[in-house]
Amino acid sequence: PGKPFYVTSEAEITTWSGDVDEAGNLTNVKLFANRGGESVALGPDHKVYLATGEIYVYDSTGKMRNRIDVPQRPIQLVFGGKDGRTLFIAARSALYALRLAD
Repeated sequence: PGKPFYVTSEAEITTWSGDVDEAGNLTNVKLFANRGGESVALGPDHKVYLATGEIYVYDSTGKMRNRIDVPQRPIQLVFGGKDGRTLFIAARSALYALRLAD
């Protein structure tokens, strides 16, 4: 398999997963979760973080494992920091950061 990707649609209330092969082709595209949001990010812990009102955390099989409540509705998620283990959460008028446990 190639590099995993995730795409979410708030309007269609779905999140899809698949792989990108070496040639840039999308393969193994399938429904990942019956929840769609504004942003999705793959964490360094191989969990999928979905911003849809709150942040829902899924394992690689599409099973929801956790929910992260934030003071404002999240609109964008990205992992960064020196080791890539900080989840940056852009909200309507604030930026939050959450450090994942090592």
